[in-house]
Amino acid sequence: MVQTTDQSHLEAQIQQIDHIAEHFYLHKGFDAEHFPNMDALRELFFGEGHLVDHAFAQTMEFTLSSFMQALMKQIESGNADFFVQQEIADRTEVYGNLAQRMSVYECSNAKDAAIKWKRGISLMQLIFKEDKWLISSIIWRDESKDFQVPEEFLS
Repeated sequence: MVQTTDQSHLEAQIQQIDHIAEHFYLHKGFDAEHFPNMDALRELFFGEGHLVDHAFAQTMEFTLSSFMQALMKQIESGNADFFVQQEIADRTEVYGNLAQRMSVYECSNAKDAAIKWKRGISLMQLIFKEDKWLISSIIWRDESKDFQVPEEFLS
């Protein structure tokens, strides 16, 4: 199949969005020797962004700054000493300078690789501004016993 310029352009945009999602997960990870990379996270966002954690009984709403402050408070108090997250499946739709990404992730807050990782879904909205894609908002929810990631989202 011959690719048109439009197809090639769209694929290049989606690759840029792939990179943004990968780096979002990478830079919010931490361990005892490395804190989350706040400066790198700021570069991924449009303004302060809007983050919504719907993984718990109580939905929590943040700006990027308030999210990082809450995370650092947990780390500094000793309530969190390790976190890693990575994308395992995705779907991205681009409409002009807007994009929506459904990102299926797995994450762990245990250093022990034998402990099963949790999964969940993040929905990311992005805008194309000043020649780059930026995250404007993210909402996420972890999988639970009663609420599983649908298998069709994993392919």
